[in-house]
Amino acid sequence: MRMMSDPKHYDLEDIISNLNSIREELAEGVTATSNGSGPVKEHPDRDEDPSSLILEEYLASRLEQIGEVTTERKEIKGLKTGNGWDPNQVIEHVFKIDPVSIKRAVEIAVSSDRRVKERLSNFFKRSDEVRIVGTPTVEYIPIWKVKGFHECYYVRTNSYRVNVKEDVVAVEVEGQSRDLILERKHSRLIPTAILERLQKLGSFLTNESKYFVVSDALELATKRSDAELVVTGTGRPLTRDEETELTAWRTKRIFDIADLKVRDLKVTVRESISKEALLNKFRESVVRMPERFKQILSNKLQITELKRIYVPIIRVPMQRGLVPREVIVNGTRGEIADPKLLALLE
Repeated sequence: MRMMSDPKHYDLEDIISNLNSIREELAEGVTATSNGSGPVKEHPDRDEDPSSLILEEYLASRLEQIGEVTTERKEIKGLKTGNGWDPNQVIEHVFKIDPVSIKRAVEIAVSSDRRVKERLSNFFKRSDEVRIVGTPTVEYIPIWKVKGFHECYYVRTNSYRVNVKEDVVAVEVEGQSRDLILERKHSRLIPTAILERLQKLGSFLTNESKYFVVSDALELATKRSDAELVVTGTGRPLTRDEETELTAWRTKRIFDIADLKVRDLKVTVRESISKEALLNKFRESVVRMPERFKQILSNKLQITELKRIYVPIIRVPMQRGLVPREVIVNGTRGEIADPKLLALLE
């Protein structure tokens, strides 16, 4: 589409007035002839497409909202609605994954260390007893998940190209004569130099079309984007597979950090990014404002889900001889934590 601009500009009051006029015509079912003197139809045709009527009603409701823009709000680029702009309005749900029993975690740690010990014993011909030296610690690591969408309605101006039939020599729209533009489309299969010579033989190698341009058409448009973000407590993004591996187990909702306590065990909770920082990060990924607009009518950012899930790992302090070491157990699966898991959580 070829864009055309008109040096004439209208202020917002003129735009709103014109849109309200359109709204009134849609509501009353007014149709006119090309010269504006045709009869008024009190009811739309019975065979009119129902979807067209629905679209007219929808546009009428949106245009009515445009007419309600107050003078004080004209200077505001967008009317921010939805809970996503203010972290205090977003309700956070907190969950935890119950860890395996500490007895099971110790057995896993000792058995894994014994396998190492047996290999070392065969090499050095010696063995040392493996001992638990201290209380195992359950460490909860937060995983954040946020889902939502951004939606905005806005007004913009645009130009339209309207093709007409070959026999049309003049067009009048809304009482104004429109200039017709002739366009010749040449075959792309024939080189330009050869085409110019052959054109002298006749016009059979070209295809002509006529059109006129409607400038400064006022459009009511909408733009929407949905997003989902999953990050670790440090803000590192997780893929869907990584999220599933960490949080697909049965979770239990909690209402206080005290609910993370494990009887007779030391519990630590790793620090996390704040809810404000998380939502700022999410806004950067979901908010997509239109590139070109005359006025933003609504600017909605809605958070539909905000979860914090605490994933447990268990640290078991051990010692063989004089050498202390720590075995980290995947508290969810009940197995030695692999390097990939540690890389995700560290």
